Amino acid sequence: MNIKHIIQSIFKPREQLQDEVVIKFLQVLENIRAEELTCSETYARLDEFVETEVQSKDADKITPLIREHLDMCPDCNEEYEALLAILENTK
Repeated sequence: MNIKHIIQSIFKPREQLQDEVVIKFLQVLENIRAEELTCSETYARLDEFVETEVQSKDADKITPLIREHLDMCPDCNEEYEALLAILENTK
């Protein structure tokens, strides 16, 4: 099964999708992935993220791009773990 058939089965299973529609859909998906945070952007928002998480709120759902970056970046994740440990020990 190719990507065109997959997209077609999701959106309009009875109609044949035009190639342009498939290309536009793939461009939208590509733009979503382009919204990744850099290390400096993540670091600038890390305090707020950790505080939200310590307060038992869904930080992952509120700021999913930060969680995604932490999952992929060992340096930022190390900083996150250090901040989390500090906040949890001062509670």
